[in-house]
Order: sequence, then C-alpha cells, then structure tokens
Amino acid sequence: MASVATQSTALVQQRVTAKTARSARSARAVAPVRAVASNDAGSTRRQAVLSGIAAAAASLAPAGPALALSGFSVVKDTRKGYQFYYPVGWQEITVDGQDAVYKDIIEPLESVALNIYPTSRESLTDIGNPDEVAKTLVAKALAVPGAQAKVLKTAQRKDKEGHLYYAFEYVTKTNSYERHALTIVTITQGQFYTLTTGSSERRWDKMKSRLQTTIDSFNVYY
Repeated sequence: MASVATQSTALVQQRVTAKTARSARSARAVAPVRAVASNDAGSTRRQAVLSGIAAAAASLAPAGPALALSGFSVVKDTRKGYQFYYPVGWQEITVDGQDAVYKDIIEPLESVALNIYPTSRESLTDIGNPDEVAKTLVAKALAVPGAQAKVLKTAQRKDKEGHLYYAFEYVTKTNSYERHALTIVTITQGQFYTLTTGSSERRWDKMKSRLQTTIDSFNVYY
C-alpha cells in the first residue's frame, strides 16, 4: 500500500512539474508576442504623431504648382488670375508687350502667347458674337500686317464660375510662311485675355490635338 501511495504521489508531482514547465514555456512564448504588440502600438502612436506633424507642416507650406496632363507643363499665375497647359519641351521666352510666351526651340511657328489688356467692357457680348470678335481680332490684331487671313470656325463656352470664352481657328499666310492657329479670349475684372497658339500648316495635323488641349485648358479665376 505504501508503495502504491508513493507511486501515486510521484505521478502527481510529475504531472504538476510538467504542467508548471508547460506554463513557463507558454509564458515565455507569449512574452515576445506581447512585446511585439507593445512595439506595434508604440509604432502606431509614433506614426500617428508623425502624420499629425506632416499634416500641420503641409497646411503651413505654400501651395505647389498645379498638376498638368501627361505630356504637358502648366503655367499658373494666381496674381494675374490665369492658368493654361503647353506641350512639354517648349521654352519660356520674353517678348515685349506679351505677358507669357512659350515656344518650341526647333519649330519657330509652334508657340503659345498670352496677352492681357485693360478694357472697359464687362463681357465679350459687349463686343459681339464669336464670329464678329474672331474676324475683328484676326484682321486687326492677330495677323501680321500684309498677311492673308481666314477664320475657319468659332466656338464659345462657359466655365464653372460663369466666365464666357470665345475660341476660334484661323490661318494666316505671308510670303514667308503659312500658320494655322487657335485663339481663345475672355473678359473679367476689367481685363481682356487673349491666348494664341499654333504651328506651321505643314505640321498642323501632327500638332493640332496638343494645341487644342492648350486652348481648352485656359481658365481665368476672377
């Protein structure tokens, strides 16, 4: 009987010892998980803090340049209140009497030019309809003296702010060259905006889609 009791006691002790060892192993196994969880929580808190700092910095930083379409650069002047795209690769140049000019360095007739003039008119409709404005501007302002000029088509649109734009396509021809061009005009806040782009007639079919994008991208703010 004593021997059986002793064996039973030894068996119980072995089971207790085994259970204790398993508990210790479990505790050791769980400890790294808890440490990782703690580190993850700390990392999350750090990320939240860093994100908050980044957001605050972004709110204090000046606005970056407006995004452009693929294959185009963008020019945006918040002081004068306009924006438009032009093909990548064109270079900015300075021309007396013009507010902004960008042109291809190889093809001299491929360019875009913006002019802003003061006006007492409040709307393009004070000058006339798209056909009337196109014929007047092409004949008296957009074609060089002595050039033959022909308006091909006109259009009009309004932006979300209600600004009215007239756009027209035309060809001018001199003894030296023939240029196919697009112009868009608008009036706002006592300013008359004229944006013109074009190419040689020889390259028109290749360039017209990009030139049309430039015209369609033009917008004023005020």
